[in-house]
Amino acid sequence: MKAWVVCAATPTSGIRHRFRMLSAVKSYAEKYRCEVALLWGATRGVAHCRFAELLAPVRGVVVHDVLREHLSEIERISRNGDRIRLGNLDFQIFRPERKPIGNVFSWDLRCASALGDLGPRPWKQIVARPAAPIRREADAFARAYAISQRIGIRVRVDEIDSGRRKPHRLQRELDDVVKSIIRIPWYAKVFVVTDSEYIQQMLASHFADCVFVPKNFDLTQSTGRYVHRQDKAAMVTFLKEVDCLCRCRKIIDIGGFLNDASVRHKIVGPPYDDAVLMQLTYRQPV
Repeated sequence: MKAWVVCAATPTSGIRHRFRMLSAVKSYAEKYRCEVALLWGATRGVAHCRFAELLAPVRGVVVHDVLREHLSEIERISRNGDRIRLGNLDFQIFRPERKPIGNVFSWDLRCASALGDLGPRPWKQIVARPAAPIRREADAFARAYAISQRIGIRVRVDEIDSGRRKPHRLQRELDDVVKSIIRIPWYAKVFVVTDSEYIQQMLASHFADCVFVPKNFDLTQSTGRYVHRQDKAAMVTFLKEVDCLCRCRKIIDIGGFLNDASVRHKIVGPPYDDAVLMQLTYRQPV
């Protein structure tokens, strides 16, 4: 009978964080021939969505949805205890300084990373595939707007002013990002993915052919309106955007996005005018 490795992430972690954790755990499990299960917290980090509402099944991974209060109890036990009971099985609570034995439970990315280091390196990053209904919507949108011929522009604006990732929700930083992007000629065909209404409007005013998925910016702050990260409709829209973004010809990635590792060969860095001009063919209007 194979041993199990089960993992779960903090309630505030998003899809990208959870799949990094799962990728590390699965790398370990494949080397040591363990079964893998993911406890998916239907919490605010994923707009309180169940796994199947957002994502397609992952081969070789059993997923169980867990309510916020149950995940909180699992977190409490995993931080303070040595063992935990999940279903009808008993698990060792893994910590980086311990040797994993038998059934293992791994809490969040730090422990998962330590497990992953015991398997093949680097880990193979699992691609988070949107659920079938979302993929169908993305397919239709991509065909209608020839997404594969466009330059994708992803700008994630960090809500924590002290965070290392830029830009933050500060006017100066937002303007700096816009200035760096609008060096690209106005005639470039672009697809924009951002949680900032200001960024979206500024780019739409520069590029003559600018496409984006319609969405609501329901969170109002001093520097404009933003996507509310706890809105279920916004989460579904984001997955549709990511699916389309990965199909783009080239991608400008500011702030990161889900599955970006799978399209690293398409991502161009600054200065964007030099990198992107090589991809453009300009035709003088007649």
